[in-house]
Amino acid sequence: MDDYFSILIPVVIGMLMLCVGFSYREYRSGVASITLGMVLMLGTAAIHILDRLT
Repeated sequence: MDDYFSILIPVVIGMLMLCVGFSYREYRSGVASITLGMVLMLGTAAIHILDRLT
C-alpha cells in the first residue's frame, strides 16, 4: 500500500495545482502552477516507468 500512496499523492497534488493554475491562468502565478503541476505529474510517471525498467 505504501507504493500506491507514493504514486497517488504527487499525482493528486499535481492535479490540484493544474486546477488552481487553470483558474488563475491570466496571472503569472497561475501559469507557474500549471507548469509545476504538469512537471510533478509527468515526473512521477517517468520515475515510476524508469523504476520498472531497471
